[in-house]
Amino acid sequence: MDPGARGERHSDDELASALEEEVARITSAIPIIVQRDAVGRHAAGSAGSSGAAGSSGTAGDAVRPPTFQPVNRAEPLGFVPEDVAPRDSQPIPVLAVPGPQTQPETQPQPQPEPQPETQPQPQPQPEPETGTNPDRDPNPPAPALGTASSNSGSATLPPQPPRTGVAPTLPAGHRAALRLFVPEAADLEPTPLEQRVGRASRMFWLWFAGTSSLISVGVGATLFVLGLSLRQLLVATLVGVALSFLPLGLATLAGKWSGQPTLVVSRATFGMLGNLLPTVIALVVKLFWGAVLLWLAGSAAGSLTTAENWPGSPVAATSGALAVTILVAVAVAYFGYALLARVQLILTIASAVLIALMVTATWRLVDVGRALAVPDALWTHVATGAVLVFSYVGLAWAMSSAEVARYQRPRSSGAAAMLWATFGAGVPPFVLVSYGGLLAASHPELAGELARDPVAGLVGLGLPAWYPVPLLLAVGLSLISALVLTVYSAGFTVDALGVRLGRRRSTLLAGGAIALAGGVLAATVTDLDSVIRGVPTALSVPVAAWVGVFSGEMMLRTRRFHQPSLVTRGGIYPDWRWTNLGLLVGGTVIGLGTVSSPLPWLAWEGYLFRLVGIDPHAGIGASNIGVVIALLIGFFGVLVSAVPAVRDQELAVA
Repeated sequence: MDPGARGERHSDDELASALEEEVARITSAIPIIVQRDAVGRHAAGSAGSSGAAGSSGTAGDAVRPPTFQPVNRAEPLGFVPEDVAPRDSQPIPVLAVPGPQTQPETQPQPQPEPQPETQPQPQPQPEPETGTNPDRDPNPPAPALGTASSNSGSATLPPQPPRTGVAPTLPAGHRAALRLFVPEAADLEPTPLEQRVGRASRMFWLWFAGTSSLISVGVGATLFVLGLSLRQLLVATLVGVALSFLPLGLATLAGKWSGQPTLVVSRATFGMLGNLLPTVIALVVKLFWGAVLLWLAGSAAGSLTTAENWPGSPVAATSGALAVTILVAVAVAYFGYALLARVQLILTIASAVLIALMVTATWRLVDVGRALAVPDALWTHVATGAVLVFSYVGLAWAMSSAEVARYQRPRSSGAAAMLWATFGAGVPPFVLVSYGGLLAASHPELAGELARDPVAGLVGLGLPAWYPVPLLLAVGLSLISALVLTVYSAGFTVDALGVRLGRRRSTLLAGGAIALAGGVLAATVTDLDSVIRGVPTALSVPVAAWVGVFSGEMMLRTRRFHQPSLVTRGGIYPDWRWTNLGLLVGGTVIGLGTVSSPLPWLAWEGYLFRLVGIDPHAGIGASNIGVVIALLIGFFGVLVSAVPAVRDQELAVA
């Protein structure tokens, strides 16, 4: 044979060997390998020349890539791919799904003969590879998390059950409904996924009953007493309710993302230790509003007893109402979310019916022509009214919104949850405050009585003989609903301070403190107007600064919170966020310097107005604009300064 032909033939052999090696290398990168049967190898060997077949067959046997069985198990939250996690909800861990398996070309055969662990290598391979080489493969397959990986041999782990608390993907049949009269076990940790079954529409009736109190009629009368005309009163109410959408909506979204209470999520914004300051502020605010709600319930019973000449002493009626209200509220809050949600649904329906009855019973007293004839006051008073409504609606509940959003479905719409929550919390106050202002403008001589004692004022308007009992129910049930939410949220706030008594004990402790404070108010205060125009404004300033900082960071975030780091120090969230704490303190100091109060012991407020020669009790000085200033300082300060810190947190989560 010609030597040139032999050399050319030898070149073909080398090409065939190199091709076989490349095929073996590529095949080793496939996650699931189908064993090649002996018949297939024999057919492949007989297709070429005898020399090439012998060489390729030996190489194929020598380079046998390892096989493994895909493992289906829940991935930790921190390893969920960003493109898989829904942007408007908490990330949902995904399960490793086996890739498509290549079907063998021949019929199934019996189990092939086992190959020895060490087989002599007839021909050494240049680069034997049994796994993926990231340097050569630009798109290496992602390994299933939780499996042991190795560069040689096979590694197969048995399937593991989903980890509790890491929110694995569960079928609908595995969702566990909470039992009504079994105390809720969830505390500061993320709510278990199998219990997060709430729809976005649930947020509406969770908030509707708590904010539908007929005491809002007294707030509307207070706005009229401030000098606002009916049109100015409506504008102030609308602006105050609209401002309330910011804290209520974003805190609801935060609770839905993390499944944790408001003051736990706030740790990401102020630091694990720095968050103690906002937590103390929140606890004081919740105890104050809880005491006011309790006092209002007792005062309503005493006022009706006096106005309707019911048998018994007004003091006894007040004391009995205080006891019944706090016992019912603490009992519902103690058992937790399941009973709370059911009670709120019932009270929402009852409140809607009772509000309709109230409007029906009093509509004949409305004089629209007389109400519209009231002249306008200075438009700076509109700012005062808007701040009052904002404090009464948005800031009073800003630090409690996430508590009832923790049980929302993680994959439901975050925007829908925000809208349902804000409408549920905002629509009843808007209707009732506006209607209270309309009644006051229709009867200016009774406006002062409506502002001081709404129940006695409504009775003084001349109600039908059958209405006092529905009136008492309308006031009492709505106040119980609001107090349930307050006590429930205050229990989490006590634990967030680091006391860690457990949610049930903390709820009882908060309920006891509210009962004590409510009793003190009932014994010392008789005027609703002085309560809602004095202390709430002072408390609203630091809350507004917190809302600004917290809301600003929520708008900057593009990834979800790392839940374990919110309950344990040493995670991705630092102990102190000094810039945000400075904004909170600075906004509070400036805000208190630009508000005023009619109470003598708060006469020091408005010190910044006095420095520039403005009377704190007239014109712009009486507008309480400091609440809005504190909100804006926190909000825009965070937008300017917090971007690097937020991005660092999100990169650590990734």
